[in-house]
Amino acid sequence: MVTLTKSRIEALSDGVFSIAMTLLVLKLEIPEVMHHHNNEDMLQQMLALTPQFITYVVTFLIAGGFWFLHHLTFHFVRHVNAFLIWVNLILLMFVSLLPFSAGLMSHLFVHPVSQLFYFGNHLAIALLLALHWGYTRRANLLIDTEHASAARMGFRIWHAAAAFAGTIIVGAMFPMYCWTALPVVLMAGWIVEWRAFRRR
Repeated sequence: MVTLTKSRIEALSDGVFSIAMTLLVLKLEIPEVMHHHNNEDMLQQMLALTPQFITYVVTFLIAGGFWFLHHLTFHFVRHVNAFLIWVNLILLMFVSLLPFSAGLMSHLFVHPVSQLFYFGNHLAIALLLALHWGYTRRANLLIDTEHASAARMGFRIWHAAAAFAGTIIVGAMFPMYCWTALPVVLMAGWIVEWRAFRRR
C-alpha cells in the first residue's frame, strides 16, 4: 500500500478542529434586551441562556481534548496510507458536526433525543480515534510504540469512549442526570489511569 506524508492531513485536521470550535460560539444567542429594561430583566434573560453556555463550555473543552488526543496520535505516526486518510476524514466529518449537535443540545437540554445525538456525536469521534490508533499500531505506522505517552494512548481513547457510552445509557434512563454522569465517569477513568500508570 502506498504511504504518504502526514503534514497535509495534520493541516486539514487542525483547520477543521479550529473552525468547528470557533463556530460553537455562534450558538450563543444574544438576548433581545430593550434599553428601558432594568438590570433584573436582563439578568433573567442571561440566566435563561445557562444551558447554551454550559453546552458551549463543555463542547469546547471536549473538542479541545479530542484535538489533543488527535495531535498525540499523529506525533507518533511515521506516515499515512489511504485507509488512515479515510478514517481521519470520517472522524473530521463528526468533528464538523459538533456545532449542530451542540446547538440541538442547548435548546433541548434534558431531552433524551438531543442527549443521544450530542453524546453519540462525541462517542463516534472517540471510536474513530480508537480505530485510528489501533490501525496505526497494527500497520506498523508508528515511530515509537514503547514511549510512555504511546502506551497510554489506547487507554485514554477508550476511556473517552466509555465515558460517552455511559453518559448515553444514563441519559436514556435518567435524562436529568445525564450531565452529572459524564464528569463522574471521566473522574473514575482518570483515577484508574493514574493508578495503572503511576509506576511506569
